[in-house]
Amino acid sequence: MITRHKLLFTAATMILLLILLVTMIILIYYYPKPANIFVVEYRFNRVLEAVLSGIVLGFTGAYLQSSLKNPLVDHYILGIGGGALFSVYLLVLFIGVEIYLVPLTAITGGLIALTLTVLIAESIGGSDISYVLSGIGVNSLFSGASILLSYMILAKQPYAIHILMGSFITASPRWLPHTIIALIIVSTTYPLLAKPLNTLLLGDTYAYQLGVDPGRVRLYSIITAGVASSIIVGCFGLIGFIGLVSPHIARLIARTTDNRIVIPFSGLLAGLILLTTDTLSRTILVSTTGEIPAGAISSVFGAPFFLILLYKRFKAR
Repeated sequence: MITRHKLLFTAATMILLLILLVTMIILIYYYPKPANIFVVEYRFNRVLEAVLSGIVLGFTGAYLQSSLKNPLVDHYILGIGGGALFSVYLLVLFIGVEIYLVPLTAITGGLIALTLTVLIAESIGGSDISYVLSGIGVNSLFSGASILLSYMILAKQPYAIHILMGSFITASPRWLPHTIIALIIVSTTYPLLAKPLNTLLLGDTYAYQLGVDPGRVRLYSIITAGVASSIIVGCFGLIGFIGLVSPHIARLIARTTDNRIVIPFSGLLAGLILLTTDTLSRTILVSTTGEIPAGAISSVFGAPFFLILLYKRFKAR
């Protein structure tokens, strides 16, 4: 039965990879027909960075949900995105868009916001709802401050408005190394964290019996997720709910909570979802209103999903 399950998962993964690859090729070279080589180059960077960013957010969402044993969280809900965005805005305001400082600044802000969320949540009980409420509060604080700062820097840095709502319109070769670094972070830690995260799902006592330190695994997981997702926010802005939705879809399709399967599957699904979202953002109403930020579209579709999860969580109590 286990062998059959693994074969089905492998087949599903290969099909998903094939769909992702074919979609990328079509969007880069054929749809719509490019006018010149410069358009092809821009599309290549945009499509590739959207897919890689989605994969990273899918990984980090699964890390956060498993380590905190909370199906209602992702980098956006926990305030990581708001903190990273605020710190990048401070950098732009006082120094400018320094390509090598952006990810470091974003990581600093993201981890500070995550720390605040965890401290507040634990101080009010540490339940899953506590994390949601504290995360929403922290995210609102930093997002509101970012909006205030945006009015001070928009005149000299149009880049600021695009990362406020999350957009790949700024995609270029200069952001690709940072995106790849974020991908390397989540993919290299996956073999080390996937199995220990499985033990956390069974409870801390059981984890100790198996020789796993739950506190250390939880710390490594949330720091990894915080660092990787902050880099993506620093490059492309706030893109919420992708990391929340993809792990749930992965568990539903794979019919398992095994993180050795869920985490990579969540990443691939998130890559496909974010690519689809970005494609919609640059085609829907683009001739009349201009490009709609990908973060806005992901929020429109992701927020109802979050509310459904929240309702079911309260209903089960």
